[in-house]
Amino acid sequence: MSHERFYSRVNGPTLHRVNTVRWLDEVAPRHLAGGGDPRHVTEHLLASGWSNHSVAGYPHVLLESPDGRLHLTLEPEEEEFRASWRVHPAAAQGRAWSAQFGLHTPVEIIAGFTDALNSTGPRPEEAELWRLAASRGWTMRLVGRERAALSPDETAYLSRESSLAETPLWRWAVQVSVPLAEGRHRWIWNASIDEAAPPAALAGFINALTDPAPLLRSEGQTPQHTFGFLDSRRSPVTPEQHRLQHRRRLEAAQRTGTGTPSPSSPPPGPARHKRHR
Repeated sequence: MSHERFYSRVNGPTLHRVNTVRWLDEVAPRHLAGGGDPRHVTEHLLASGWSNHSVAGYPHVLLESPDGRLHLTLEPEEEEFRASWRVHPAAAQGRAWSAQFGLHTPVEIIAGFTDALNSTGPRPEEAELWRLAASRGWTMRLVGRERAALSPDETAYLSRESSLAETPLWRWAVQVSVPLAEGRHRWIWNASIDEAAPPAALAGFINALTDPAPLLRSEGQTPQHTFGFLDSRRSPVTPEQHRLQHRRRLEAAQRTGTGTPSPSSPPPGPARHKRHR
């Protein structure tokens, strides 16, 4: 059954329909760009061989890896402290780790994690991940005995935390917020990844989070409460070109079975960013 005759957001995002989108903007910092189109993540996994177990008539997405060992769940939660995206081993494998992302986590940053779930390689040293963030302008901080990093615009906070259990479990956490009056903050999204998660996926997430390149968004895709904190300029990439980039990304995933990384945004053009207020 075709969905194109329905008035629905499923027909709107530029990944699929371009005729109603006049232009795209490049917005930065990327962690304030808004969630974007979930299909940037889910369609790539499906193209990589993941299977869809979603329940018809219920507003969620349930995906399972080709070997049945990993599950991804997307169940939108508007409350900023609750996770909408969850990735973890299937129940039969035991809950050795989990990764959770809030609704407004940009899908390009989530894809930094999910695109690398099947990648193999040595676990990166913790110091390597901090050096990566520092090389991109994030400010290193010490909180007790734990390290953290603050984004250049001071709205994203990356930390490595331990649980209070007798045998501590370590996780990487992100908190994104914008300042309000009288020292208060409006929380935008949170994320956490257990350190026992696949090492390439953890490194991919931190790489995507700290990448200074802007993200592409169409009108209405950025959260209203980030207005005034985003630098934005008209992108030279057209909606049609953006759709074709998405198609090529899916085709690469289909050819390899695991997908190949692709830039989450085009290189910056010559125009300067304009801060929206």
